[in-house]
Amino acid sequence: MNLSRQEIERFYGIWLPLLHYVNVQRQLVAHVPLVPGAETISPEDAGRLRKALWEDDALREGFIAENPARLSDADLEMVASWHYRVAGQFYILRYLKKHAVFLTERESPQAYGVLGLVSPIQEVIPMPPPVLVDAVLLPFEDRIIYDSLLMPYRLMFGSGIRRSLNEAYRRVQEQGEVTTTLQPLSAEATRHAIGGGNQKVLVAFHKELLAGGLSPKMANEHTDNIARFVDTYWSTPKQPRPLLELDADGLQQYLRQQGKNANWVSFRRLVRFLRDTDRIDWDRAEAMQHLLKQR
Repeated sequence: MNLSRQEIERFYGIWLPLLHYVNVQRQLVAHVPLVPGAETISPEDAGRLRKALWEDDALREGFIAENPARLSDADLEMVASWHYRVAGQFYILRYLKKHAVFLTERESPQAYGVLGLVSPIQEVIPMPPPVLVDAVLLPFEDRIIYDSLLMPYRLMFGSGIRRSLNEAYRRVQEQGEVTTTLQPLSAEATRHAIGGGNQKVLVAFHKELLAGGLSPKMANEHTDNIARFVDTYWSTPKQPRPLLELDADGLQQYLRQQGKNANWVSFRRLVRFLRDTDRIDWDRAEAMQHLLKQR
């Protein structure tokens, strides 16, 4: 859940010279060490410098152009990739084997799998999740780290907020998966993520049908009908789409295309499941139900 020793040395071998360059340009603190380990920089000084850095991309671009630390081309590419950083408030929601899960505090949340630097994140923030933090997430090759500073809020969350965070995390997983890179995804990676999310929705749909009293045979039939719809129409290799984005327009086009072969009952059950489990909003469900009542 954190970088290797060699990777840590590489990160700070880039990060400290970058902060030093910011200080040369802005004269914000007394001193910034250039070599990792020889000296330290206080969190307060690092915070002032990183604030200036992320507020003005010209500083980062100037560092790349001038290369005062004589970094390698690969390290300069790393600095350039920090254009894709994500800054803001995050809930640290899970500590998994591969990474910590950071959930954005937004109406349409995203989740990121973040690695620690010198230590795993749960050792840096020794508070049980969820924990609200200010952070700047950075690409590190094909993974995600943070820019050496995590600023936690000393807050306790009740059962209602915890439940809503877990529901948001579930929606993220069903719309794709936890993001583990900040670089633009390839088409294949996008298809894989969306396909995995759709499969999670289908599994939950099947469980709901069984819990509602349907026989395994009927639950399998309805789930298979929706799976064929997803695989052959809704989420194709050229246009992968999360099943949770299904709406009345898309459903109507499919039903017209299928005519008498459409599986109306399966779709009625699907829409009811999506609505009753808060996977889609009431208005979108009502529009689809109105369409399905025509048969």
